[in-house]
Parts: sequence; C-alpha cells; structure tokens
Amino acid sequence: MLERRRPRGSVLPALLAGLALVLAACGGAPAPGAEPAAETAAGFPVTVDHALGTTEITAPPQRVVSLGYTDQDAILALGIVPVGIREFTGKKPSATWPWAGALLQGRQPQVLDGEISLEAIAALDPDLIIGVSAGLTQDQYDSYSQIAPVVTQPVGDLPFQTGWQDATRIIGQALGRTADADRLVNDLEARFDSVAEEYPQLAGRTAAVAAVSSVGAGSYFVWSSDDNRGRFLESIGLTVPATFDDLAGEEFYADISVEQLGLLDENDVVLWLQIPGTENATLEAQPGYPVLQVGQEGRVLNLTTEQGVALSFSSVLSLPSLLDTVPGEVAARLGG
Repeated sequence: MLERRRPRGSVLPALLAGLALVLAACGGAPAPGAEPAAETAAGFPVTVDHALGTTEITAPPQRVVSLGYTDQDAILALGIVPVGIREFTGKKPSATWPWAGALLQGRQPQVLDGEISLEAIAALDPDLIIGVSAGLTQDQYDSYSQIAPVVTQPVGDLPFQTGWQDATRIIGQALGRTADADRLVNDLEARFDSVAEEYPQLAGRTAAVAAVSSVGAGSYFVWSSDDNRGRFLESIGLTVPATFDDLAGEEFYADISVEQLGLLDENDVVLWLQIPGTENATLEAQPGYPVLQVGQEGRVLNLTTEQGVALSFSSVLSLPSLLDTVPGEVAARLGG
C-alpha cells in the first residue's frame, strides 16, 4: 500500500469529523544543542517499507508529529524538532527528558497525552507522523494516514519491540537523513563495545530489569531479552535468564506475581526501576523481599528515576548517560 501526502485544508476537518482514537499504551549521540548536517532534498521522494505498509514521503518533512512513545529522541538527535510529542512517562516539559531537552532549540512542541483524537493530530498540520514505538494497529495506521504519511516499526518487528538501532535508522530514512542515522548508531555501538571491554567481569553473568507493575500491587514486570532494557544488559556483556524469556512468550516482558518474586534469585544482579507514578514501587517494600538472596547479598542496583526512564526510552540520546554510570555500578554489585 502506497501512502502519499494528503491535501490539507478544508477537506480534512470534514473527513475527520466525529472520529476519535484511543491508542493502546501499554557517547555516540550529538552533544546537546548540536544539529547533525541534514542531507539534501535531492534524496526525496523517500519510500519507507514498514510493518503496516509502504509510505512515500515526497519532500523533506517540516512538521513532524512524534506519535510513538519514545520516537522524539531519534527525531531530535537527527536535528528535527517535532511539532507534537507523545507523552510517555514523567510529565516532563514538552514530554522531553533532560538528555534531549537542549535539542528542542527553545521550542515547545504540543504534548499529546491521554486520549488522542484524529482532530488533534490534524490540527498540528503534519507532513509526517512517526509511530515507530506507537504500537499502532492496521486500522489506526489507516486512519492516521488520512492526515499525513505515517511510518511505523520496521517490517517483521512486533509492537514495542524495535531495537534502538533499527528505530534510529528507519526514522532517519523517513527524514531523509540516513547517513546521519547510521553515524549515530555506529558511534553508540562503538561506545557499547568500549564499555564491554572496560568491564569484562560482566560477561556471562546473569541480570534482569524488573519493577512493580503499573497495573496494580502484587504484580511485577521483568523485561525479556527481546526488550530494549534486556538488550542493554546483553550489550554490556550480561545475559538475561531464559526463564524470563519463556514467561514473556511473544510479549516483551514477563508479568510475574508476588509468589514468583523469588525467580529474581536466578540473577547475579537485578536492576530495579520505579515506574513514575507507581506506589510502593521499591523492591524493599515488596512482601517477598526479606527472603530474596539478591537483596540479602547486596546484588540489587536501584536505578534512579532518571536512569530508569532512560533505560525505558533506550534511545540514541538516553543510552549514553547510562553507559557513564550503570556498568560500573553493576560491576560494584558483583564485587568487581
């Protein structure tokens, strides 16, 4: 299916009247303020194959809506300030965390939060909608494509499971900045390699990222190796136990009960994050904590709020700050 830019103006409000859509929620980067050199308009039109179709972008986008929960970081890293940014977590100004704030260039994009209507997106007059981490269904994609060209996750990727490298590259392709995207990815991958060499004691040790579930007490998330949190661990030499991949199935996380909290002892180290807004979210506050060996032996790394969100974003902008701190803190928990 070929998606082309739609005419805007008086036709669009009539087309969209009455329609509303609630979306399912569930260093290598440039220095703050730096703007990568844009590739020329000669590279357009650009055709992007993705999981929900084929999208043609006829000219360099000027008004980009970041509809994915974490897509703004790659867009900003590539020198584009979106006109609208999807709120993910933490309610930061412009839905943008400190590692990306300077790249807003003093602008204040519209924050898209809660129920997002087609009218709200149309009012931003976009010429491109990036939904790589939006988890769009085919119907949602088709609806948004009535407003502007839409790009979703790469072909073959399940929703919310695109690695940061592929997310950066497909967004770079859509923006006509493939060389910039490749440079960002290559530089950050080299940084990961350097960190893994610096901390060889992490190689082969087991680890997982876990948190109190955002859906209620007595339930916990443990992210699989197919999630970017798990991929971060494996990129610095650690291994996510197969138990959690098996429990996750086709999802990107395992949802375990308080009775299963003891499974965390399968890890040499546990990285514990607190999802902003979740009550009683520390590991120490959980009923099963007193008998956990990882807790008794000091092998739990309690991430700060910013570290936890940076890991959840796992973007080309958020990951460098983690590489400055987390590998060394993990090594310390392991006695190395």
